[in-house]
Amino acid sequence: MLKQDHETEGDLFVKISALTNEYDPPINACETYKVTFAMLKEYEQDLHKHIHLENNILFHKAVELEERFNVLD
Repeated sequence: MLKQDHETEGDLFVKISALTNEYDPPINACETYKVTFAMLKEYEQDLHKHIHLENNILFHKAVELEERFNVLD
């Protein structure tokens, strides 16, 4: 279920990135607009790291632990 949530969030940020021209604000954008785009880009990068760590490290370790405990039962 968590992997599906990650897929959904990834899909949302694909849309956000497309709508913001890959977080590139218009030339005449005010500083608040520019900072908002920069923060969105940073948030997406952090989200990708978070998803990678959960999907590729944490979830596998959790499965390993569960299997070990099941053997002990």
